[in-house]
Amino acid sequence: MNPDHVKLVESGPEAVKKWQIDNTTEQLDLRNADFSNRELVSFDFSRAMLDGVNFSGSKLDESVFSEARMRRANFSGASLRKATLHRTNCAGSDFSNADFSRAAMYRCVLRDCTIEGATFKAANLFKISWPEGVDVPAKG
Repeated sequence: MNPDHVKLVESGPEAVKKWQIDNTTEQLDLRNADFSNRELVSFDFSRAMLDGVNFSGSKLDESVFSEARMRRANFSGASLRKATLHRTNCAGSDFSNADFSRAAMYRCVLRDCTIEGATFKAANLFKISWPEGVDVPAKG
């Protein structure tokens, strides 16, 4: 985890976006950071290293996690309404009781994840690697 990157997130989504534009070859390193119970709406976490991060209870609506690495992260009880997860590796993460309503998920790895109680209402789900034995009902 890079403490300067944590401060960027605490400064808001525009600060993160500006940093990404100015540092196109670098990745946000937020591994193992604690962002629990935070309001983090409309952030762009594309390509970020989020392994082990704690987003439990956070509001991450309309945030983007494209090509992010989020292995063993905690999203329990988080709101990810209208979030974008494209080519995201979430292996071993906890999404219990998370809300993915109207989220866009494409080629996400959810192997070994906990998704009990998660909501996928009206989500766009395509080519997802679901946890073994999990049946995600299509609900509209």
